Amino acid sequence: MRLIAASIALAIASPSFAAEGMWTLDNLPKAQMQAEFGFTPTDAWVQKVMRSSVRLAGGCSGSFISGDGLVLTNHHCIVGCIGDLSSADEDLMRDGFLAKSRADERQCPNFEINRLESISDVSGRISEATKGLSGEAFANAKRAAQSAIESECAGEDRNRVRCDVVDLYQGGVQHLYRYTRFQDVRLAFAPEFAAGFFGGDPDNFNFPRYNLDMGLLRVYEDGKPVELEDFFPLNPEGAAEGELVMITGHPGSTQRLLTVSQLEALRDKSLIDRLLSLAEMRGLLLQFGALGEEQARQAQNDLFGVENSFKALRGRQTTLNDPAVFEAKRKDEESLKAFVAADPKLSEEIGDPWSAIAEATRISREIETAYNMLEGAGGFRTGYFGLARTLVRGADERAKPNAERLREFGEAGLPRVEQGLFAERPLYPDFEIVKLGWSLSKLREELGADHPVVRQVLGKDSPQQLAERVIRGTKLGDVAVRRALWEGGVDAIAKSDDPMIALARAVDPAARELRARYEREVQAVTQQAAEKIARARFAQLGTGVYPDATFSLRLSYGAVQGWEWAGETVPAMTQIRGLYERATGSDPYKLAPSWESSREKLNLDLPMNFVSTNDIIGGNSGSPVINAKAEVVGLVFDGNIHSLGGAFWYDARINRSVSVHSAVMIEALRKVYDADHLADEILEGRE
Repeated sequence: MRLIAASIALAIASPSFAAEGMWTLDNLPKAQMQAEFGFTPTDAWVQKVMRSSVRLAGGCSGSFISGDGLVLTNHHCIVGCIGDLSSADEDLMRDGFLAKSRADERQCPNFEINRLESISDVSGRISEATKGLSGEAFANAKRAAQSAIESECAGEDRNRVRCDVVDLYQGGVQHLYRYTRFQDVRLAFAPEFAAGFFGGDPDNFNFPRYNLDMGLLRVYEDGKPVELEDFFPLNPEGAAEGELVMITGHPGSTQRLLTVSQLEALRDKSLIDRLLSLAEMRGLLLQFGALGEEQARQAQNDLFGVENSFKALRGRQTTLNDPAVFEAKRKDEESLKAFVAADPKLSEEIGDPWSAIAEATRISREIETAYNMLEGAGGFRTGYFGLARTLVRGADERAKPNAERLREFGEAGLPRVEQGLFAERPLYPDFEIVKLGWSLSKLREELGADHPVVRQVLGKDSPQQLAERVIRGTKLGDVAVRRALWEGGVDAIAKSDDPMIALARAVDPAARELRARYEREVQAVTQQAAEKIARARFAQLGTGVYPDATFSLRLSYGAVQGWEWAGETVPAMTQIRGLYERATGSDPYKLAPSWESSREKLNLDLPMNFVSTNDIIGGNSGSPVINAKAEVVGLVFDGNIHSLGGAFWYDARINRSVSVHSAVMIEALRKVYDADHLADEILEGRE
């Protein structure tokens, strides 16, 4: 542990060194890249990379790898699609899927893919709209300005154009990201779960690894595969040890710029609460899955997500429990405060934003449990409630002017809302009853039996009784019913006797009140204070720093390289033969049947997975690993155990990204899955 602590202290002491940084494409560290690797991205290279990289709106990354809209991403990024297309009679998660022709490709019910087209700075407009305001007035003005900008950007073509105003540097800068929106996304290939997640939870966030964590989607437009000029060719030779590699993807969230008081709140409450909840949820899912094969299939997606989140958050908690982290963070914060104090003009301009954030954080901790249970719907864990809340709130919000709506119901974002609402996705009542009953019991436990909302929701029912009644009685599993309620607006919702709609109506006033308080007393105060800290940091360090991750397109650069740990060298690559050596015949080290039968056909010496020094975080899953020629040489699917603290710090000596090597992708498509047509299409793009 002390070795980790020493690494943290060294890493945080410098704003950026070696491969550190998730850089926006309009502010790449070109001089640094040239000095370290002899490569400077040109404007044309950056444009190609931007239009070849894609974002899966559900929370992952990917890339176009053919001129006919073929998208490469992770298997674990498309488990939602695979699960939605599966049934008791056809388990695509277990058996995998291959479309023998494009006519056989199956549409994912609730998938959206975004391609970034442009980035523009709208900081001045938002600053002008919020000038002189604070609290609720500031929050409302900022929301209105953001909604107006996004609506103007999307215009009348919101079904094809997506626009997001993104806060960078904790709100110090606001950029407008304009995307092409693709909502006809079809599954072309997915390996078996046993191949995509070989090693299961024990191997997760570890290395060596032996995973084919890949999947292929195809984007359609007007019923035909989209035709593209920009895409990444795949290099079948893949990455070599020591080679410069870059990762272009959409890292979800980091907290490297948070204040000490915010980090303390995460360490002492937020992370602990989330870990306890995930641990309980994991037990619930395992218990349900033990009831039978079909129950295990229904619970598999949820279980995968819960186990992955638990391990990731436990790593963050371990990092924040190390005194060296806070020592380094405190020194960094004190250095910035001293810099401000030494400049009377700057000191007068920004005041004491750290104290303001500390007070807002105190309020956040005070209301956090109730907020998570009600507004965060932690007390109502069922897909039916999510549909009901969307319908109830959507009716109210769409009746308001665009500038006054909740952000998620702004005109520019409605296509994504409607896609999710009207998607033909399976819901399994018995499974949903178990989840809702458990979460209602947590609602009563966390808020207390005498809390007004708990008493209103449960009445004379037990949590299990209420869950049984509302799920057996709801008709929201029928898309036609949901569409009628959506189109009927406020009147239809008010008149509905659906028990799940009634539940959402009952919870909504208290949830909205909590959200309004959070936005007024926490979010608005924190945003304004963080903007001031950002100005101070710019004054101290200039623009040669990267912002925290925001699920917007970033580039990280590094090298294919192993690491030293506990006196041993961890090699940079594994080979296919290692998969067979690691297999035991029992889950999670049981080979998929297709891999068992293909062993004699495979080149066992080909690389399978590799690690690199690239700086990534959750959301980067599915990102392409590219070389200086903008060729795909790998596919990110994980980080090593040392990367779990990457939300707060980075150490190039031990933090590693874990990727699928491009050589094994082609080898598997040809020799394991008889998918020559896909391998040929992928390789056609090479010059």
